[in-house]
Amino acid sequence: MVPQQFERIFSLPFVLGGRQVLAKKLPLTVREITLAEALGGADGDILSLSAVPAPCAGSLLCNIPDPGWRTHTVYDDRVACVLSRDTWHYLSLAGSFDGFMANRYSEKSRESFEREEGRLMARCGGELVLREYRDAAGATADFVRAVERIRAVCATPPPALPEKDRRRPARDGRGYVLFAADEPVAYLRLGRLDDILWYLGAGERDDYRSRSAGSLLHLQVIRRLFQDGECRYLDFRPGDSEVKRQFANGALRSAVLLNLRPTLLNRAWLAAFVANRRAAVPRGGSLAALAESGQLALRGALSGTG
Repeated sequence: MVPQQFERIFSLPFVLGGRQVLAKKLPLTVREITLAEALGGADGDILSLSAVPAPCAGSLLCNIPDPGWRTHTVYDDRVACVLSRDTWHYLSLAGSFDGFMANRYSEKSRESFEREEGRLMARCGGELVLREYRDAAGATADFVRAVERIRAVCATPPPALPEKDRRRPARDGRGYVLFAADEPVAYLRLGRLDDILWYLGAGERDDYRSRSAGSLLHLQVIRRLFQDGECRYLDFRPGDSEVKRQFANGALRSAVLLNLRPTLLNRAWLAAFVANRRAAVPRGGSLAALAESGQLALRGALSGTG
């Protein structure tokens, strides 16, 4: 697998009274850690700055496994700061769908899914059909049309499908749509890189939400992924949501780690940034508030020039 690495200008923000008053711009290499790398653990080569080009001040490691680093640490060869921490959810496709259901859900929950499927079929007066649309087969336009039919009847349309990420290599994208009596009621979009799929988004019709159309769609797609046996994991990416909590069967701690060369100036800038971020948290504030300030700092930093 080719490492997802690129260079960009990174803005380190300093905030006073809730307003950004200064931003230190740093040229960095940015490395996006893949799920396969994350599950294998981070080695010293990933953390080292030896391969970072000379013009760059350091590296930004996105979604690297977090063993419990301190927020700010000075090493002999680098000075590091954890900008944010998160939980990385994923679904292992090892074994069988029946095994996944038995291990992931209680008997009561499995029976509830069966009842919801029966209610949905009774409501639509017909059978439920899952249709798959693969980009490689030229089916993208058909998938988009089905999604737009769903969005058109929603009072609050689901988010539009994400555009292709220019930083990722070509992928075998695919979409899934659940049809109830020939009407599209829910959709799911996945991307693929090698033997790992990743979650790009989903939506359902407002009038079918009470019948759990979205949940039933996810379960039907997961069943098909187990049956196909093409991929090892479904990567839900770091972050928290109801979908991830409901369907993931594995998780790991991840962080966004900033590594700078250990020059006196870099040490001073990073120490000042960490002190400024801590000062932004109200007295007696929780660790969650500090984590939120880290997320804000990261969004501000990544808003620089790409």
